[in-house]
Amino acid sequence: MTALTVPWGSGSFERVLVYGLGLSGKAAARFLLRRGVAVVGVDRRPLESLDLSDLAGAPGLEVLAGRELETVPPGIDGVVTSPGVPPEKPLLAAAERAGLPVLAEVELAFPFLPGPVVAITGSNGKSTTTALAGALLRAAGHRVEVCGNIGTPLISCVDGPADRLFVVELSSFQLEGTDTFRPHAAALLNISPDHLDRHGSLDSYAAAKRRLFVRQGTNDVAVLNADDPLVAATVANAHRRFFSVLNRVADGCCLDGDAVVETRPGAGRELFRRTDVPLAGTHNLENAMAAALLAVALGAEPEHLRAGLRGFHGLPHRMERVLEVRGVTWYDDSKGTNVGATAKSLEGFADASVHLILGGRNKGADLRELRDVVRRKAARLYFIGESADAFRTALADLVPSEVSGTMAAAVKSMAEQAHPGDAAVLSPACASFDQFRDFNDRGEHFQRLVRAVTASGARVH
Repeated sequence: MTALTVPWGSGSFERVLVYGLGLSGKAAARFLLRRGVAVVGVDRRPLESLDLSDLAGAPGLEVLAGRELETVPPGIDGVVTSPGVPPEKPLLAAAERAGLPVLAEVELAFPFLPGPVVAITGSNGKSTTTALAGALLRAAGHRVEVCGNIGTPLISCVDGPADRLFVVELSSFQLEGTDTFRPHAAALLNISPDHLDRHGSLDSYAAAKRRLFVRQGTNDVAVLNADDPLVAATVANAHRRFFSVLNRVADGCCLDGDAVVETRPGAGRELFRRTDVPLAGTHNLENAMAAALLAVALGAEPEHLRAGLRGFHGLPHRMERVLEVRGVTWYDDSKGTNVGATAKSLEGFADASVHLILGGRNKGADLRELRDVVRRKAARLYFIGESADAFRTALADLVPSEVSGTMAAAVKSMAEQAHPGDAAVLSPACASFDQFRDFNDRGEHFQRLVRAVTASGARVH
């Protein structure tokens, strides 16, 4: 095996521990093995449940599976963590005591990227904004890799042509393990309570999000939501640009009637119009504004923004319209995995019109924060999963509700209860892991059930 020159620790990696053999962990292992670095892959899941695919039996790879290691194997130069591995794990504490660098997969990738980085984080909307930014930059003529938390690990995109931009979605889990990561343009969309079961407090969660800007300099751009006080207060060395749907901003973009206008000291221009945004809801207008400012930072012009927006069709499981049957429209918002996301999604519906599925694995959020929007928008609630009773306690006094337990029971009951003109919505405000593999699995299951129930002629008023 050979050594890989790196900007951390001893300055070289010859043997690296990769903690967590999920999507990003396996991608990190492939990257290291291709460069002659020995890899020790560690995962608490048993070996037979790991899908190692092409890594199985790879020269230079040792797999330690089925238990939680508490000490670092000998000869390790550094540790790369998957996003799902909490920082308080004993193995990581042991690595830090030994003076070893502990870094996220995106941090491992960053020094080897052959082009500039555009990065997006936030509690809600980051996948849509990441995809939008990629579409706008492609319309401006750039070769773009859209990657990160949205799907393809950043480390998988390192090898390839040099003339590329990297548009990267980042979670708070990924940002915890960054140090040298420096995007040329970066956006923080919003901050609302999420992952408090891991971060412990809203302040700690916000601090993880703000790590996105730590390494930026004065020639970089920080895009911030002026309408979110926690975001607007973010300190950054970069050129700060703000977006707002409520007020005029001095430097950034805001609404002027139907137009989204760019403002800067001494100048201004129209970037696009509200009607150019193909996705419904004020939250998607905010996403488009953030994406536009990021694209402008890389040279995009208004005509590129308008073309990119008009050609964008949204992402699966983000308030995705499934079908309309007998006057009831069904929506899959399985990506609504926290209270803030669900609240934003509901604002786009008429009052008292939404039949809403809530539930799953709560991540430490105060479910009572949904009370105002539920009181205004919901017609009936359907609680599922391990947090069903907690939702009932928090919300059941507001509108008619039931503990359905399973997705199948909830969909069947919705088909029986909904009236023409109503919306039947899955926006669960929780993680999916109590009953499903991930939010994609949950959304696909919901859509299959909806099609089956509506095709079978289940009664709809």
